[in-house]
Amino acid sequence: MIVIMVVDAWDQPFNGTVVSSRRFAEALLARGVGVRVMALEGQENPVAGVELYEFPRLSIPGVNGMMETMRVMLAKPDRSRIREALAGASVLHVQFPLFLGACAISEARKIGLPTVASFHLQAENILRNLKLPTPLLARGVYALMRRFIFDRCDTVIAPSVFARDLIRQVGIGTPVEVLSNGIPAHHLKSFRLREGLPQQVKVLCVGRQAAEKRYDIILRALAGLEQRDRFHVTFAGLGPERDSLQRLSNALGVNATFTAPSDPELELLYANADLFLHAGESELEGMSVMQAMAAGVPAIVSNSKASAAGELTAIPESRFDFPSSEHLADRIRAFDGNPALVQQASRENAEAMLPLAHETSVKNLLAIYAQNCPAGWLTEGINEAA
Repeated sequence: MIVIMVVDAWDQPFNGTVVSSRRFAEALLARGVGVRVMALEGQENPVAGVELYEFPRLSIPGVNGMMETMRVMLAKPDRSRIREALAGASVLHVQFPLFLGACAISEARKIGLPTVASFHLQAENILRNLKLPTPLLARGVYALMRRFIFDRCDTVIAPSVFARDLIRQVGIGTPVEVLSNGIPAHHLKSFRLREGLPQQVKVLCVGRQAAEKRYDIILRALAGLEQRDRFHVTFAGLGPERDSLQRLSNALGVNATFTAPSDPELELLYANADLFLHAGESELEGMSVMQAMAAGVPAIVSNSKASAAGELTAIPESRFDFPSSEHLADRIRAFDGNPALVQQASRENAEAMLPLAHETSVKNLLAIYAQNCPAGWLTEGINEAA
């Protein structure tokens, strides 16, 4: 049995879709499932056991620069190469609903290959980074995704209830299943109870340094604190907003470090963090928030109506009114002066993450594949104990 995934930017760090796809690929391989990946050529970060089918980069004048800084480069479809990749496969899983994914679905349909697609790409993120009017064009982008991707699949996978409801608003007729990206077991085991904020507070922010993450709100909130010198914020990630954020942090006098850590270095940042801040305007699940909460890091997240991250915590003080930097600063003050609140957020948010274990997500993903495949295609030889 062979699962083939479409993940254009397969080796790019700090991209939630890529991180999730690689984790699922590794888990499937461990269970005896063959994994092929259609991706851009020139990959530098292989996954042992994955059979890679590479495609040239698609060039779009006026968009190339933004896609490069966002680390979401596009692959140029080659139908003969796609057919080669699909030969003998059991199911096609489109992770990036873009040009390569659309062509792969067309070829899969010709041979009756079951197809699922994940809803990872929020139209608002694309438009905001292109500096286009988001409310006006977002529905048009979703309509294109619906026409060329989602309505042509057997099942659509949404990473959260919020994401499911959002994609249903577009009016797709395909069944939608909620499947969390999940939290790996070693992250769940990394929990450490925080008992209060220390004299020198290590603040952590993780993710693409892009417009929709609204890191400017975090910088302004930290700058508004009476004892801002006690707080040092680390921005872990890459993206088109890095230079402007560095200039803003310097102008506001905020102690900030910008870094692109390796996976082990990132896990160490989570382990040592005292406070996690997430001000994203649009988010389909919030993988970085999930990892912070699993590690026991008290988190304060945006309650933006376009984000699922606020639904991850039941603690009111762990949410701030988007886009108010003043309210975020008030929330930080509330944690700083209340060790009991820090302990509550550390413990209860971590407990809330336990049902989102990656092992559970993998089992549910296999069940979704099995629902769409002829009997026996995916059930034979799978090592459920992996």
